[in-house]
Amino acid sequence: MSKRLYLIIAVLIILISVSLLYVIWKEKQEEKEIIRVKKFQPRLLKQGALLLKKEDFEQLSPWQKYVTPNDSEVRKLANRMKNVKEAYREAVRWTWVSDSTLHGVDEKWIMPHEFLADTPNYATNPVKGRIVSDCEEQAYTLVSLLRAMGIKAENVRVVVGEVDFSGQTGGHAWVEIYEDGKWHALDATSGPYWDDEEAKLYKRRGYPYNYFKRYSYPSIEIWGYFNDIYYYNPITKEGNAPPNWAYYPVYPP
Repeated sequence: MSKRLYLIIAVLIILISVSLLYVIWKEKQEEKEIIRVKKFQPRLLKQGALLLKKEDFEQLSPWQKYVTPNDSEVRKLANRMKNVKEAYREAVRWTWVSDSTLHGVDEKWIMPHEFLADTPNYATNPVKGRIVSDCEEQAYTLVSLLRAMGIKAENVRVVVGEVDFSGQTGGHAWVEIYEDGKWHALDATSGPYWDDEEAKLYKRRGYPYNYFKRYSYPSIEIWGYFNDIYYYNPITKEGNAPPNWAYYPVYPP
């Protein structure tokens, strides 16, 4: 065997070894980030759970106005996005800040336009320059963004319900997108988080896009689903949503 062939084989072995080491390193970094996310999700829920209860979502149509795919700010952001995963990564960069800190009240819903355009400059924003708010704005703005990108109304929705984050329970809002015959949870609030008690920003990269294809989302009870076109109450079975909103399974398999 020639020296040249030996050299090629040696280089290939080195490249394969480096690639394997990178994969292992990347998996460990992802595991560390997931641990970090899970550490602070209970505190987020404790300091700023959705105060509305399931009774507030018996009639879901009033909440549909908060999904605004045709809004100018939403469309401007949508034009920058290449695909759904990029849109989710953008949403995970939004910073969770409680309503009590941002608005001085325990519960306040604002429109996606105000969330995207105005909250970075709020006088009450503890992290100036960042897009900030709590779970509901992050959920329905992400759905607005995905709808503006062309995702059909049948295939994306805001979810409101009660969750259990490592023993801390409370109301929460998140997103589900319909892929490969199943609903897949996305939680934008797994990104950066402002801790009111410590007056400190915790930087987190959030759950990977496919995380809840492998693990169950920690919901206890679903109160309702909605977007700009459809709504469905799984408790009363009322709504105008297509069949896949009621009967198709949720990841993981």
